[in-house]
Amino acid sequence: MMGMSNSNVTEMGDLDSWAEAGKRFVEKEIGAEFMGVSINSTEPGGESPFWHRHSALEEVYIVIDGQGEFALGDEVLPLAPGTIVRAGRDAWHALRCLPDSGAPMRWICVRAGGDTLAGVGKDAELDRDRPFPWNA
Repeated sequence: MMGMSNSNVTEMGDLDSWAEAGKRFVEKEIGAEFMGVSINSTEPGGESPFWHRHSALEEVYIVIDGQGEFALGDEVLPLAPGTIVRAGRDAWHALRCLPDSGAPMRWICVRAGGDTLAGVGKDAELDRDRPFPWNA
């Protein structure tokens, strides 16, 4: 990581290297205080391990590669490169990479709220028992 005054730069690697970590939180690497950023790779047929929502944060998902679906409450939205989805506060959501996607789904998630990440703390509520709509 290189520092430039009150800013930082880090290298995420090419898209193929994203699969090694699956999910990589980069906010600490870049010194972010008011937002969280993760880079993500989900193999075809892979999905979120659980539904989740945030009481104090909203999330923006930016799809870079692959095809998938985003469950936002009871609505299922198609995902493709260039799709951007905002999950607002208290919105239950999950995602998956379609089994027939020609590539792993690579996406960036940005989390932000009205407080610092440290002030918000771990505010995620998980529902491991709720079935996904694509498994109905």
